[in-house]
Amino acid sequence: MGKDLVRGAIAGLALGPALGQPVSRLYDEDIEQYTVMPMVLLSCVLAFPVGWLLARLLRITHPIRTALLGPVLLLVGYNALDAALPDARPRPILLGVIALAVLAYASAAALTRTVSLVPRIVAAVVVCACVITTSTVEQRRAEAWEREHRADLIALYKRSVPLVLPVAVPGRTLVSVGTITDEVLSLDYAEDAESEPDVFVRIRPDEDPRKACQIWVRHSGSCRRLAAGRWMTEKEKNGRLVLFAKVDRWLVEVDSTALRPDDLVVVGTRLRPVTAEYLVDHEPL
Repeated sequence: MGKDLVRGAIAGLALGPALGQPVSRLYDEDIEQYTVMPMVLLSCVLAFPVGWLLARLLRITHPIRTALLGPVLLLVGYNALDAALPDARPRPILLGVIALAVLAYASAAALTRTVSLVPRIVAAVVVCACVITTSTVEQRRAEAWEREHRADLIALYKRSVPLVLPVAVPGRTLVSVGTITDEVLSLDYAEDAESEPDVFVRIRPDEDPRKACQIWVRHSGSCRRLAAGRWMTEKEKNGRLVLFAKVDRWLVEVDSTALRPDDLVVVGTRLRPVTAEYLVDHEPL
């Protein structure tokens, strides 16, 4: 067992840098993860055949078992390392993966050499731990990403997006919130959460509603003045109405084929303040 332990450690030392280098780059703040993932996946795929080849060359007693169990033990150790150091820099992760590879392959070589029942039980427990720790780490990563994404959205909304909503949209409920640009708030309304949106509201900083209407229709329609600061256009073929109204320092655009002209005026002429958190909670997942 002693010789296999040493030989397994040598195999892990040889594999550690090849596995650790792409993984450590995932922790580099200046690199997008999607650019590194192909190399990470490739190194994971090659871990078994390369591990088996090294085990054969080093004359480990059971090279196939060692090549299979080694990556499993390494994954368990890496998940524990990632959970303990979620904000680590690339170099500590690289050194950690190398050290874990040495430990994992040495343990795998030693465990697979013996025929007693205890090592097999240990290996089974390790596999179960691998599944549990992997799912736990992935869940924590997803939760952390959601919190970070939510915080970024809230900061964006507070910085530039109009924090207002129509006071009322007759017969409709807010089903989706988004942004067209950093300064344009997009709101979709439907009869209920399961229905397709049929009222679309866009709110952006101060702009002349008459000019906005003329830009919207271009050469395919005309704009009609309803009152001071209110202009409307209608598509006769499908009954689509679009209202442009100035409310305080905002330009409100209401676009619908379902509402009557009076209802559009109700939607587009009265706004209420809301928080950035409220808007983010209505963002689609």
